[in-house]
Amino acid sequence: MLLKKQDSTTTLLLLAILAFAAVQLWTFDWRNLLPNLLGTWNAGKALFRTEGTSPEALLLPACLWAAIVLLIKELWPQPTTLARLLVTGGTLFFGVRYELWRVFYSLNLDDPVNGILSVSLFLAEFLMVFNTLAFFFHCSFTINRSPEADRYEQDVVSGRYQPWVDVILPTYNEGVDILRRSVIACQAMDYPNKRIYLLDDTRRPHVRALAAELGCEYRDRPDNRHAKAGNINHALPTLTGEFIAVFDADFTPCRNFLNRTIGFFQDPKTAMVQTPQHFFNEDPITVNLGLEGIVNNEQSLFFRFIQPSRDWWDAVVCCGTCFVIRRSALDEIGGIPTDTITEDYMTSMKLQSLGYRVKYLNEALSAGMSPETISAYVNQRLRWGQGTLQMLFVGGNCFTLPNLRLSQRFAHALSIVYWFLAPSRVICLLVPLTFLLFGTAPLRATINEILYFYLPYYIGNALSFAWFTEGRRSAFWSDVYETILAFPMAITIVRTIIQPRGKTFKVTPKGIIDPHRINPNWPLIRPLLVVAALTLLGILWRSRPLQDTVVNPDSLAVNIFWSVYNLGLLLISIMVAIDVPQRRFTRFDRRESCALLARSENCQVKLDGKSFTGYTTDMSEGGARLHLWSEDFSSQELAACLRGAKGYLSFLPPGELADLTLEVTVRWCVPLRPESAQGKGGRVAVGLLFSELSLAQQRRLIPYLYCQPSQWQEVRAPELKTAWAMLQSLFRLHPLAESR
Repeated sequence: MLLKKQDSTTTLLLLAILAFAAVQLWTFDWRNLLPNLLGTWNAGKALFRTEGTSPEALLLPACLWAAIVLLIKELWPQPTTLARLLVTGGTLFFGVRYELWRVFYSLNLDDPVNGILSVSLFLAEFLMVFNTLAFFFHCSFTINRSPEADRYEQDVVSGRYQPWVDVILPTYNEGVDILRRSVIACQAMDYPNKRIYLLDDTRRPHVRALAAELGCEYRDRPDNRHAKAGNINHALPTLTGEFIAVFDADFTPCRNFLNRTIGFFQDPKTAMVQTPQHFFNEDPITVNLGLEGIVNNEQSLFFRFIQPSRDWWDAVVCCGTCFVIRRSALDEIGGIPTDTITEDYMTSMKLQSLGYRVKYLNEALSAGMSPETISAYVNQRLRWGQGTLQMLFVGGNCFTLPNLRLSQRFAHALSIVYWFLAPSRVICLLVPLTFLLFGTAPLRATINEILYFYLPYYIGNALSFAWFTEGRRSAFWSDVYETILAFPMAITIVRTIIQPRGKTFKVTPKGIIDPHRINPNWPLIRPLLVVAALTLLGILWRSRPLQDTVVNPDSLAVNIFWSVYNLGLLLISIMVAIDVPQRRFTRFDRRESCALLARSENCQVKLDGKSFTGYTTDMSEGGARLHLWSEDFSSQELAACLRGAKGYLSFLPPGELADLTLEVTVRWCVPLRPESAQGKGGRVAVGLLFSELSLAQQRRLIPYLYCQPSQWQEVRAPELKTAWAMLQSLFRLHPLAESR
């Protein structure tokens, strides 16, 4: 009902706009077209003159809008639809005001060179402003389906609705350790009627052996046509379940994944339920800047904020993993589409065109591996961008696909617009260089005009963005992410438009090239470094005394300020492009009572049979960190005895791992201070390495680490904290510090 009402409102608004336009065209004096256009142009220019305006008046719009935004944030600390619409309305007003000023007063069309640069810059800015305004409006509305999931879960858990589900894990080149973890996690889901399938697209004997060892089904095929989509389609005739749950080979579902999602399909019009992609390791951007736990994963904005908004517009995007789909609906669209390398996106659009609902449950019910290197990160984004643009060149894109509503086309079109921000960012990086190095003037603007027309729009966006997105992204970090991808993505966009099918699907690689040293990504660094060096050279050149400007006295100040900001973005992006050493396994904060039975030849006192109690502070698949104590040894003695020791780690009741015993080796041991002045004996921190785990031990440890309901939480950082983190990144030089 809500969607029908929303769609009818959109249709009425569009009809009203068309009616108004028709009346204006009918009454227009076409005989005096040219004089009327010139008069309108001159009248528009007159509205945007700032000569004679006092400094107080110039700053009034920015100060007033900043005060209103701060008041809205104070009244609604947790943004509501009304609060977001208020901010959207103000941002729309100041954004349109700024663009009108750019059209009427800031273009330099005096000669071909300046004209081309000026128009290119205007179009780039227009696209960026349009994207921001559309984002604010689009994301003002959202749906929370957790209450629905609560109701439906009762039917599933009680057994009233438990259809058969085929859980598939398409794999191409992932290692056995990754596949073992994912299969065990899928088998640990608390849902009786499920079958697990490994779809091996490289026909590896050791993967077939793994499937037999773990007791899951194995499927392969004679070729690799259409990559992941072809792999799934080849397996479909052998699957018999009413529903299919799809996970990438590195994803581990929580125990309650199917309990929370399958109940939605009691509605026959629901074809798919998509859940967020969450990542148990940090993305390469935060790792390479040393900002783990401060800046959240770059994809969090899309999966935890934009997708619920797309659900309101009935335009959810399938993300290729962490979803459940109705088998009959998939058959109705002919299986997974193979027209583009973003087959998941096309799947959701085709389902929507048939009138099916693709719903989004905004709960992190699974987790996988974020790209571990900046190269893998960039390649993944380039594939997404190319695949999205490819949809423009196939039959049935978001503009031509029949039966899509206007609201759905609008939401899907924004996905295409987003990728064109890359060439816009390149233009914004290069245009000020033309002034600094060659004296061109693509922007006619005084400082007064910037303060009066641009500052209100910018400051409102900067103050509201993090609040608007509930701490998932700040305006500053959006600029950083766009700058990192700007040059390779711009090339990919141009190449895709010229040759839409020029590049095939490429799996995102997993694994670090060398986890023990830094690895600069030179193909990504080179263009950033060249532009940064030229920007710095231009700033130094134009900062010399007695420099004359070409167009007006303020051009130098405007372009240098702009270039300094660009230089900061470039320097951060260069540091992001240097991969730093990482751990093999992700650590999880886990506190479990335990006892270490150790034996060592390093201790003067015989340790055989000696047990030390304590608790874990963090754990991984490969080891654990403990705090242990003993009344028989001092901290120094205990540390000396345990270094290099071997033994057994036993977990004590009432924890989930109670009675599990693992063979371990002590990698390191350091003394700790007593927790209180009355503390007796010694206390140490111990790092353990697990010996090879048996299958039974893995079936206990992996679900404990990866499959607990509600364990995956977002990082939410205040905007001031993220802004400060960006400044820190400029001066910490984290990759270089890690190389020492």
